[in-house]
This record gives sequence, C-alpha cells and structure tokens, in this order.
Amino acid sequence: MRLKAVIFDAEGTLLHIHPSVGAVYARVLSDFGYQVEPFEIDHRIRKLWPTFRNYFANFSRRGCLQAWRRIFWETVSPWVNGERREELFRETYEAFARPEAFRLAPGTKEALEFLHAQGIKTAILSNWDERLFRLLEAFGLSGAFERVLVACELGVGKPSPEAFRLACEALGVRPEEALMVGNDPRDDFEGARRAGLKAWLYRGEDLYEILRREVMTGATDGRVQRS
Repeated sequence: MRLKAVIFDAEGTLLHIHPSVGAVYARVLSDFGYQVEPFEIDHRIRKLWPTFRNYFANFSRRGCLQAWRRIFWETVSPWVNGERREELFRETYEAFARPEAFRLAPGTKEALEFLHAQGIKTAILSNWDERLFRLLEAFGLSGAFERVLVACELGVGKPSPEAFRLACEALGVRPEEALMVGNDPRDDFEGARRAGLKAWLYRGEDLYEILRREVMTGATDGRVQRS
C-alpha cells in the first residue's frame, strides 16, 4: 500500500538535546550558584527514568508541568537545597524551550522537502508540551508539518493507540497508510505497530536517506515493521 503520511517523534528524533540533558541542567544550576558535573546529572536521570516516565499518567497542561517539576526536583535533590525552588525549576524548564539546547537531526529539512514533493503528509506526535511549538518556530519549521500534536495538549500520549488514531485522523489517512518514525522502542515503535501503523525505530541516521529509501523502494533493515 502506498505511503501517504509520515509521523515523527520530536525529542530524540527530529530534535536532539545538546550537548546533554545534564549539561543544560548544570548550566542553569551554575547560574544559581550550584556546581554539579553534567555527567552526574545524566547518570542520575538515566537511572531514574524508568520511574520518571510513569509520572506522565495525566497528559494535561497542569499534569505535565507537575510531572516535569517532580522529575526536576528528584533529579537535583542530592545537590540542591530548597532555596528559590520554583524559580530554579522554571528557569530549567524554559532552558529546554530555547534552540541553543537542541540540534536538528541530520537530513531533517531535506527529508521534509522530499516528502512534500512526493505528496506525502507529515506530522509530529510527541509526548511533550507547548515548548515544542516554540522550538519549531525557532528552527524555521513551524509551517513544515500539516499537524503538530503534543500529548500535554491532546490529553493522550504514546504508546496509547488513541494517540496514533488521532494523528492519522488529523492527517486524513488510515493507520496502514502511515509510517511512524521515533527513537523510543515502547512509545514509538511498539505503540505504532499496535495501532496498525508501520514503524521505524530511529537510531540517529540521516532522515532524508532512510525516508527516501523507504518511499522509493520500500526497503527495510529490520527496524521497519508492517502490521
């Protein structure tokens, strides 16, 4: 069946935090007088992330903000006391809305131009929040997608089949006509497959190269699964 739409994940796929989450945290903490090595923060986040991801049970603006606040304080608790708590959180939260904290994935703009030239619709489906819209504007991509759906506005997130259904509905395509490209095995890859989409487990490749190959030849390397 002809591919009619490609749906992208955001952070970790289209946008990559640079140089690392820990480095962004450490830069803000330093401005508040706390000296912490980025690798220590990164290590703590990796260790705690299986727990952290469960904090997003309530995909709403308020629920997501509360989840990020909880994640932040549990991450920095070994090094930071309670002074200026909310100010410190807010500044860190906003740091991840600024383009200097991110890099575009290789081949992003070329891939989007190619897909549009082929008449293939594009969207973003992300378990993120309103900061994504600001980042897309900063990178000159605010008009590059037919739809941008973020879980904290949508009210449902990946890997729920409902999130993928809503994305396909917004694009006017059936699930089997869409390809999900994302870096999370559970949320993006398995979630999309369960919802009836094709899925590509992204691992840092040039997006233009993999999508051109998929569109033109339908070739797979074992990471595209068709339902």
